[in-house]
Amino acid sequence: MDTKLTLRLDKEIIERIKIYASKQQKSLSALTEELYKSFLMKSTGSSESEIRSPIAKKYKGIINSTDFDEDAQKLSYLRDKHLS
Repeated sequence: MDTKLTLRLDKEIIERIKIYASKQQKSLSALTEELYKSFLMKSTGSSESEIRSPIAKKYKGIINSTDFDEDAQKLSYLRDKHLS
């Protein structure tokens, strides 16, 4: 359930965040809610804070960690990226 919240912020900050929200094609309310969700996830140590993309969330857990060498994959990606 959505509830109204009143915040008092510096006028310059409000103007700048409105511009940012517009560029992100989001409402100021949606942007503020995302900010607080992110803050809460980080402060509680939630593993979801590491996964922000809906696509990444969808595929989380597909790869068995014993079958996947993260460091080797990063190295391979960086070699391909910079040597191509």
